[in-house]
Amino acid sequence: MKTRLVLILTITAVLLSCLFVGCGVSQEEYDRVDAQLKASQEQVIELQNQVEELKERYELVGETPTDTAVNIVEHYHQTHIYSKYDFFVCSDMAMDVWDMLKAQEIPALIQIGNVETGAENITEADHVWVLAEVSPGHYLALETTGGNAVWGEDNPLYYRGWAFDNPREYKRFVELRHEYDIRVVIIKRLTDTFEASRSAGLEAANEYTKLANEVSGMSILDPLLSSRIAKVVLKAKECGEYIGRCDQLNELINEQQHELESIVSEMRGLTG
Repeated sequence: MKTRLVLILTITAVLLSCLFVGCGVSQEEYDRVDAQLKASQEQVIELQNQVEELKERYELVGETPTDTAVNIVEHYHQTHIYSKYDFFVCSDMAMDVWDMLKAQEIPALIQIGNVETGAENITEADHVWVLAEVSPGHYLALETTGGNAVWGEDNPLYYRGWAFDNPREYKRFVELRHEYDIRVVIIKRLTDTFEASRSAGLEAANEYTKLANEVSGMSILDPLLSSRIAKVVLKAKECGEYIGRCDQLNELINEQQHELESIVSEMRGLTG
């Protein structure tokens, strides 16, 4: 329809051009009329686009909110693709469908969870979908990557998890989840360093004990006593350094753990 309209407008422009030339119209007048005609063409095409958008929108409307919600998710699946390579994934699709439902005045939630095994903690959520409120207090799960509705009897896990009222809250959750993952890595590295220092410290402590026992059994007249005592002192200092390092690492780990708890608390606070 749109191509046909453009063709008609183009033919009209050509006919008018021939008419003006045949009637002896000046080039200046011709250019002015031609510019007006082109502007009119652009307006007509823009209006046609708006008509097509309105037509598409109202074709999604069903007899009930449930029908409309199903139409929306099916239509969305037909016109969009999941692309992990391009980073257009379930979260992007869920926010799009949420917006389409809102345009039809259907309340909706952005839901996260695990639809295969369930999730006990919000940090275990690995999937995003939409819950459309098809009647007061009653929701229909929409799997936006598959383009289908999921009823409770089909998979009750779609009705468990954590819900966000809008994309703004969900995007904040994504930011927090990213920070959470980074801090988990930091804690892992600090813990590994702590364990390595602890092991080295225990080894140094064993060597200190061995040296101290040797010194305690030596005579004060033994010419090697002074050198052995010096070794004991150095080993004691080494043990102290390991203890101090482990204390610092333990403090850093506790700080990061506290930050993790704060992040998880804010995550949960964003959900309904």
